[in-house]
Amino acid sequence: MEKNHKRILQKSILFQNMNDEEYSSLINCISPHVKCFSKNEALLLAGDFVSHIGIVLYGTAHAHLDHIDGSKTIMSTLTPMSVFGEALASTETHDSPVSIYAMTDITAALIEYRKVYSMCATACAAHRVFIKNMLKVLGDKSFYLFDRINILREKSLRSKIMTYLYTLSDNGTIITVTIPFTKTVLADYMLANRSALSKELNKMERDGLIKVNGREVELLFLMQ
Repeated sequence: MEKNHKRILQKSILFQNMNDEEYSSLINCISPHVKCFSKNEALLLAGDFVSHIGIVLYGTAHAHLDHIDGSKTIMSTLTPMSVFGEALASTETHDSPVSIYAMTDITAALIEYRKVYSMCATACAAHRVFIKNMLKVLGDKSFYLFDRINILREKSLRSKIMTYLYTLSDNGTIITVTIPFTKTVLADYMLANRSALSKELNKMERDGLIKVNGREVELLFLMQ
């Protein structure tokens, strides 16, 4: 692994709470493989056998479900330091229910799952920290999915938007939030039409509930 990639990979949540010596020892043990993907190339296809944990070093990708009618539902957006495949690699079936496509050119580090649970004598302490960090990632993603379900269960589009914005605000503690998606992706995230989403956001702004500036949204309804 190149020194530059190794330095970037160290920023991942999976390697938190390790000193440089522990990190280097663990990297030598788990031997991440760096792979580059071109824009629109598949990192993973639905039905693929998953045996690696991936960490995005550069670029952006979308994970989405493919429907029988040819439509797609975006499940998540992967950005630098995003982890993917960890839940799939740890199951018995390993078959991916989602596809992941690069939205830009992407560089990712891939780690064989068997090297995660195969403890070595020289990096035992670092291995334990790594596994603890991976469990945190799995836990955080469980809450992410819970938030998604909580948003989609709302009956009106306005309620979905307000619930989503409230989630971004750390349950009302932040007044101005930044939406990490384009309107097209956000509409897909909410299973809504992009035009309908834009209209509803405009109505909410006219009603004094929010103030929109690009992707930044001031949550005026929190101050009412």
